[in-house]
Amino acid sequence: MSALVGPALFPFTLAALVMTGLVLVEALSVLIGQSASGLLDGAIGHDGLDSANAEGLSPAALLSWINLGRVPFLILVILGLAAFALAGLILQGLAAALLAPLPALVAVPLAAGATLPALRVTTRAVARFIPRDESYAVTADDLVGTTAEVTLGPLDQGLPGQVRARDRHGNVHFLRARAAADASPMATGTRVLLVDRVEAVFVAVPAPADL
Repeated sequence: MSALVGPALFPFTLAALVMTGLVLVEALSVLIGQSASGLLDGAIGHDGLDSANAEGLSPAALLSWINLGRVPFLILVILGLAAFALAGLILQGLAAALLAPLPALVAVPLAAGATLPALRVTTRAVARFIPRDESYAVTADDLVGTTAEVTLGPLDQGLPGQVRARDRHGNVHFLRARAAADASPMATGTRVLLVDRVEAVFVAVPAPADL
């Protein structure tokens, strides 16, 4: 156990501990009805990156390369910390088996270099199971007027919940939403109509039966 907090492994142990804490935060937030990753994306205006406009070696190109916008930002951070910690522990284990653990100043850049391609692969796999908040084919305003299903509720006039909607192309979106001022609370599973959008939060009412 003491080896995990030694100088050679401490950066990777710390990354693993932070990753575990973020996983617990996300899990607890889902249990209480408010996804931390969804709230964070809404707070920072996380709309994703259009790969067509992310070229060369720019920061936007790197973020696009690791699939930011295809997975929630918090999930990307969790996966990055997990990849970094695992790469570091494996690297130091191999180094110790051959001769001795590498100095942290050497091991950290090597593990970080291995993290980027691993993060690209894992985020691409995870993105297949996580609907994007935004689609490159439509804007957020295009989703006003569509029906959706409450996935994290109930929706009321308090903190936003989450709904799942499909755009005209059939793409699935997870969106932050709250009930309109004159609407009753809408439980998880309720079909709703998105009638407006205030900044990053959609305004919903119960969907008419004929929609």
